[in-house]
Amino acid sequence: MIQTTHLILTRHGETLENRQGIMQGHMPGTLSPLGIQQARDLADRLKEEKMDAIVCSDLARSYDTAKIVGDSRGLEPRPVALLREIDWGKYAGGKLAAIDWTRLPEGCETLENLMGRARKFMAWVCKEYPGRQVLVVGHGAIDRAILACWEGKTAMEMAEMPIMQNTSFIRLNLKIGYDTRTWG
Repeated sequence: MIQTTHLILTRHGETLENRQGIMQGHMPGTLSPLGIQQARDLADRLKEEKMDAIVCSDLARSYDTAKIVGDSRGLEPRPVALLREIDWGKYAGGKLAAIDWTRLPEGCETLENLMGRARKFMAWVCKEYPGRQVLVVGHGAIDRAILACWEGKTAMEMAEMPIMQNTSFIRLNLKIGYDTRTWG
């Protein structure tokens, strides 16, 4: 039997590095005072929602956001490395404005690899939480990749999609059967 897994996909709260336009990639990141408040506001906006679990990236900015929401509900976030932000390699710490998403520099994670990680995460979350509602706290690029996979878009189409605002969220219903390329 195929069950639907319901996701509430969000991005971490604003970081000090976001304010400076820094490519954080696999850097931990530090929530700014506004980012902490955004996480609290997210918890408040979702207070009436059924939530069976919270999963998040294992990077501090995502985990800290998830922890604030989780503490308000008595749920402990589950860190998942598949939800890490795109790996900027040696460019981590540089300025995001300098990046051409259609031609990432040598040594960065490719958009195809990012999309592959998104598909693996979607299959994993459906296997781990069938029929459940899960808050997923990710990052700008991985969230965009998850949404692009859900919509059946290519990596290049994903590059044209807008990045989610900090703590904005979208609902996705996933059905994974024998063909993990089929998303509902």
